[in-house]
Amino acid sequence: MNPVDTARLALVPASPRARSWLFGLVFGLPVALVAGTELARGAETGIAWHAIGGVAGFCLLLWAVLATLLRRHRLDFHSEGIEVATTFYRRRFALSDLDLGSARVVDLAERPDYRPMLRTNGLAIPGFRSGWYRLRNGDRALVATAGGQRLLWIPTRAGHDLLLQPGDPRALLEQLRTMGGGER
Repeated sequence: MNPVDTARLALVPASPRARSWLFGLVFGLPVALVAGTELARGAETGIAWHAIGGVAGFCLLLWAVLATLLRRHRLDFHSEGIEVATTFYRRRFALSDLDLGSARVVDLAERPDYRPMLRTNGLAIPGFRSGWYRLRNGDRALVATAGGQRLLWIPTRAGHDLLLQPGDPRALLEQLRTMGGGER
């Protein structure tokens, strides 16, 4: 595959907006709450700067770990199939486990039944979803999206679906079908 194909087939990375949300939720909000509480109590008992510093240090470390995991959002091709890696989750799929004949590109605005509805084990921030979800249609799915509406839905023979957001969903579907021997 040439570099242009690789970019079209790769999962769309988390946006700067999603990274900002992560920082605000993991670092900014907890530190602001603890600092506000300490400042409110401070007039009576003195401000516990060590508490604010401890929370800030812990939240900064947690943010650094999660921000690193946010960059772990990729799709790898190997001779037998594909590997989806996103934040805490990694799963290999043989091409024979993918129902490529039923797979399709979906637009969530037109097909809301494929929209992730209930996060059962995953990470969700505005503009980024990763992990295990129940779709609105009730199916269980491994989701790796970065806020887009046009996604690739692939049912598997393992009892769950894949919902991915590559740069070009149609090109990825065609590549997988080509790798799988042209299954339509």
